[in-house]
Amino acid sequence: MISVTRLKKDYGTVHALKGISFDILPGEFFGLLGPNGAGKTTTISILSTLLRPDEGDIIMAGLDLKRDPENCKKKMGVVPQSRKRS
Repeated sequence: MISVTRLKKDYGTVHALKGISFDILPGEFFGLLGPNGAGKTTTISILSTLLRPDEGDIIMAGLDLKRDPENCKKKMGVVPQSRKRS
């Protein structure tokens, strides 16, 4: 289970996430849909520990993402849209 509560992220004066909350139950398929600038990439980046939220809580498989990011990463799989090549 993933529980996101009042997640916020700002980039200066731009409010990318304004306090979103949602739950994903075990066995559920969940999609983030929205127009450009809606906060989809920011949300996924926070859930996958690439970014830190400004506010809010994330519980993943019973673990607090802020307090235990390493063990949270062991519980998830992320497939990026593209891979940067050097």
